[in-house]
Amino acid sequence: MSVFGCKFHSLAICTLLGAGVFVSTAQASPQMEKLGRGLSVAKAGEGMFVCWRLLGTDSPQATFTLFRDGAEIAKINGSSSTCYADKAGSPTSKYTLQDEAGIVSSPAIVLGNYYKNQYGQAAYTNIPLDVPATLTMPDGSKCTYSPNDMSVGDLDGDGEYELVLKWDPNNSQDNSKNGYTGNVYIDAYKLNGKKLWRIDLGKNIRAGAHYTQFMVYDLDGDGYAEVAMKTADGTIDGKGKVIGDASADNRSSAGTILTGNEYLTVFKGESGEEITTVDYLPARSILEQSKSVGQWGDDYGNRSERYLAGIAYLDGIHPSLIMCRGYYTAAYIVAWDFDGKNLTQRFYHKSDVPEQGLYGEGNHNLSIGDLDGDGLDEIVYGSAALKHDGTLLYRTGFGHGDAIHLSDMDPDRPGLELWDVHEELTSDYGFEFRANDGTVIFGEKTGTDNGRGLAADIDSTSRGFEMWSTASGNVYNVKGEVVGTNKPSINFRLYWDGDLQDELLDATGSGGSGGKIEKWNSSTKGVERILNIYDINGSTLNNYTKANPCLSADIFGDWREEIIVRTTDNASVNIIATLAETPHRVYTLMHDRQYRESVAWQNVAYNQPPHLSYYLPDNVGANLKQPDIFTISAIEKDSVKFVSVFEASEPDSASGGFVETDHAGFLGKGYYNFENALGSFATYSLESSKATTAILAIVYANGGTANRPMQIVLGKKMYSVNFPANSWDIWDTAFVAVEIPQGEFDLKLVSATDDGGPNICIFAFDVASVSKASSGETTALKNVYAESFNVRSGILRTNYSGTVKISIYDIRGNLVRTQILDVRAGSNAVSLRTESLSAGMYCVKVSNGTRTLSISKFWIREK
Repeated sequence: MSVFGCKFHSLAICTLLGAGVFVSTAQASPQMEKLGRGLSVAKAGEGMFVCWRLLGTDSPQATFTLFRDGAEIAKINGSSSTCYADKAGSPTSKYTLQDEAGIVSSPAIVLGNYYKNQYGQAAYTNIPLDVPATLTMPDGSKCTYSPNDMSVGDLDGDGEYELVLKWDPNNSQDNSKNGYTGNVYIDAYKLNGKKLWRIDLGKNIRAGAHYTQFMVYDLDGDGYAEVAMKTADGTIDGKGKVIGDASADNRSSAGTILTGNEYLTVFKGESGEEITTVDYLPARSILEQSKSVGQWGDDYGNRSERYLAGIAYLDGIHPSLIMCRGYYTAAYIVAWDFDGKNLTQRFYHKSDVPEQGLYGEGNHNLSIGDLDGDGLDEIVYGSAALKHDGTLLYRTGFGHGDAIHLSDMDPDRPGLELWDVHEELTSDYGFEFRANDGTVIFGEKTGTDNGRGLAADIDSTSRGFEMWSTASGNVYNVKGEVVGTNKPSINFRLYWDGDLQDELLDATGSGGSGGKIEKWNSSTKGVERILNIYDINGSTLNNYTKANPCLSADIFGDWREEIIVRTTDNASVNIIATLAETPHRVYTLMHDRQYRESVAWQNVAYNQPPHLSYYLPDNVGANLKQPDIFTISAIEKDSVKFVSVFEASEPDSASGGFVETDHAGFLGKGYYNFENALGSFATYSLESSKATTAILAIVYANGGTANRPMQIVLGKKMYSVNFPANSWDIWDTAFVAVEIPQGEFDLKLVSATDDGGPNICIFAFDVASVSKASSGETTALKNVYAESFNVRSGILRTNYSGTVKISIYDIRGNLVRTQILDVRAGSNAVSLRTESLSAGMYCVKVSNGTRTLSISKFWIREK
C-alpha cells in the first residue's frame, strides 16, 4: 500500500514527502485532481444525452445508476460506456447519478442548445463574457479585445473545472515587430458563466503569443488550482493589489519592453489574489541585447522575449512549475516547487553556449512526459530534451520548429515517440519521427521552412499513429510507410465520435476563421466533414492561420473532448460537446498525467493539441487498465479547512438540554449541554447545494467520569462518534467522515448512554456547500485551528512547547494509533507512523492535553 501514492518498503526513505514518511521513490504514483463526476446533460435531437466521468480512482468495472426526476431510468453495468441517450428525457428533466458508494452527483453543466446540419450534430452552451474596455495607447491608437487562449483548473475545490481565459488585444504583436500593445487580462469563470476574478498584467507585459504563458494547476496538492505566470511592475491581482511599482512604464517609443523588473507570480485560483512573487529567472539582462555571438542575437528582443511554460512531475509524485526563456539561441529552464506559500527552485538549466545543450534547439512550444517509463517526467524542448533533474538527455542539432507531438505513437516500441517539424532550411531533417532517446526512426531532409506537422491515430487499419506535415503530401505510419497521399488538415486532433480514432479540427475560412471537424476514412484514405463549427452560434477559431480553439480538452462528461471557441462578436464563448454514442468505456483523460500536463501547456505560444501517454485502442474493454494515481480533495494546505461552521448552541429542536456559558474556553456564543438521559438529542436543519463527502468536526468538552458516545444521524445515514472524558474546561474535537445529500437535511445528535452527551460549542464541515436551511447562513468561525500539521511534509508548526499526542482515526472516527512526542514552538519534523494501516482515509489530531492544536487528513491507497 502507499501513503499519497508512494509504495511502502521497509527501509526506503521518500525524501520528496518530507521527514518521517518511510516510502520508496521508485515508480511512485502521481497526485492528480480529485474530480467529481462531471455529469453533463445535453439537449439532443431526440431526448437528452447524459455523460459522466469514469474517474481514475474507480475500478474498471464500476457500476452506476442514473435517475431522471427522482426515478431510476438506467443501471450502467461494469462494461458499458459512461454515457446514456435518454430519448424520453426533456430539457426540464432533472438528472442525478449514483455511484457504487452511494454518492449522488448532480449535473456539473447543462448544454441546453442543439445544433444539426447535413454533416452532423452537437450540443453547446454559451457563456457571455465581461469584455475589457477599449484602451488608448501612448501614440493615440486604440485597441479592442477578443477571447483567446484558455485553460481549466479546479479553482474552488468543488471537484469540477473552472475556466481561465486570456484576453488578446487586436494590437498584440509578434516579438519581431514594433508597436504598442494593450494590457493582457486573465479572467476566471465558472462553467455556469459566473465571473470569479480578473488579473490585469499591466502595461509592462507585452501582448502576443510568445509573452504570457499561464499555468493553471494544483501546484501544492491542496485540492485548489493555482494560476502562475510572468508578471511585472503594475500587475494588478484579482483583489486589486498592485505588484511592484505601480508608476513604472518600461515601454520604449517603439512599443517594445526591454527594461524593468520581471517577476513570476503564483495567484490563488479561488480569488486571483497574489500568493507569492519572485524574480523571473533569468532576467533578460543575463545576456546583452546584441547581434554578437554569445549574446541574445538581436538588439530588439526577438530572442530574449520568447517564453515557454509547463507542468512536470519531476519526482513522479508532485507537479513542478516549468518556466522558460529563449530558444532561437540561448535557452534557460527553471523548475519551481510550490508549497502553498513559497516557490523553491528544483533546478535551473542554462544553455548559453552555441551548439551545446538546448541552445538553438527550442520550438514555439514544448512537450512533457515520461519518455523512458521510470515514472519521472522529461522535458522535450524541440530538438533536444532534459532529464527530470535538469541535465541534458539528448541534443539532435536539428534546430527550431513550430510543432511537436509526443505520445505512445508506436505501441510496439518501448517508451514514448515524438513527431517534430523544423524551420531550419539547413537542418538534417525537415520532419522526423524520434524514439525516446532522440534516435531518428525515420524522417526526411526538406530544405524548407516546414511550419506545420500533426500526429494522430486516424487510420483504424494501421496500428499506431499516423503523421504528416506541410513539407510533404504523404501520410506516414510509425514504420515510415506511406498510408495515404491525400494529406488531411494539419492543426488539432480530438476525440469526438464514438470510435477510438482521432478526429481533426481546422478552420474553414481564410486567416483561421470558421471551423470544422473532419474524419479520416480508413478505406478511401481521405477526409470527410462531420461537423461545421462556424454554424454553431457564430463560432470561430483563434490565432489566424493556426486556427486554434480557445481550448480543446476532456473538461466534463465521458472521455470525449469538448472544444471551447469564441464567437465572432468576441462577447462570449461557446462550449461544444459531442452527441455521439460510444460503446467504449475509457477513464477520464484528465487522470492521465501526460494528458493533464498537455492541457496545462496547450496555451503556450503556438498551441498544440493534448496527447495521452498510452495508446488508446490497447486500453479498452477487457484490457482497460486503471490509472496508477492518487487524489486528494480540497483541503487547506496544512490542516483541514472548516469552511462551513455552525453554532451548536442554536439547535432547531432539542430535548431537555440547556444553552450555557459557564465553562471557559468554548468557541462561539456558548455551548449546548445535553440532558443526562439516553436518547436526549439536538437537531440542526441544514442544506447543501450538492451531494458530497465531508469531514464533520464537533468541538466538545466532557468532564464526566466516562466516555459519552453519540449517534449522529445525517440525512438517511447514521454514524457513531465517541466523546472521551477529559474536563468540562478542556475543549477537544471529535470527527467523522460523512455523506452529505443535496438539498435540505437534518443533522441530529443523539445520546447513546444514560449520561447524555458532552457539551458541544460548534460543529463544522470541510466543504463549502453546507449552510443553514433556508437562511443560507454560516457563522464566521473560519479559523478554528491556528496551528498546523502538514502530513505530506511531516512538518508540525505550533506555538506550543512540551508534550503532544498525535492520534490517528479512521473514517468512522475510531482511534487506530497514537504517538507521544515532545515539540518546541516553531516547526517540528514529525515521523508519522502509518505502517500496517489498511487502505482508506484517515484523520490526524494533534493535541497537548488541554486543546486540539491541529486536524489533518491523509489517504492510504492500495498498490
